[in-house]
Amino acid sequence: MELRQLRTFRVVAERLHFTQAAEELHLAQSSVSAQIRLLEEELGVALFDRIGRRILLTEAGETLLQYARRMETMDREIRHELRQDEQIAGALTIRIPETVAAECIPPVVERFHARHPRATLSFINCDDVRLREELNTGRIDLAFLLTDEVALPNVTVEPLRSEPLMLVAAPGHPLAAGGAVTSAMLQEATLLHMRVD
Repeated sequence: MELRQLRTFRVVAERLHFTQAAEELHLAQSSVSAQIRLLEEELGVALFDRIGRRILLTEAGETLLQYARRMETMDREIRHELRQDEQIAGALTIRIPETVAAECIPPVVERFHARHPRATLSFINCDDVRLREELNTGRIDLAFLLTDEVALPNVTVEPLRSEPLMLVAAPGHPLAAGGAVTSAMLQEATLLHMRVD
């Protein structure tokens, strides 16, 4: 009995469908069926009742499902414990605009800490005036900017995504009258916007 067979059995037992299990495991359905057949032969019991095109767990299958889940949990725990010394540790200092930090960063930080619990992240508000100097001297390790383009010597720059911008005007304002808004019209208007440079 191998761990991969128990994992295959567990997925089939939870899906109660060989085709769906094969898709989840990225295996051919014949491979899934063969693993289950070998497992049943080795244990000397039927793990599934086959009723037409449906399958149901037998009593032995229900018992094995609990063991299979525990074995997979133990496998993950063993790997986690043995890899503790290989985990990324240390600290990263990141400059980021407050709006981006509030909107985008919480789920990213959650995923990062789940993978690298020994690492520390420090976020500070973005100040691009000394950005190149801070990146090159190691004062900060990474920076996020809201800008169309940025060119900093000796700094790797990678665009992540585009964000739509919306112009909002009071109902009585000339810009709210409808129609296309030109750059000339914006030059005549008083605008309140966040700093993006």
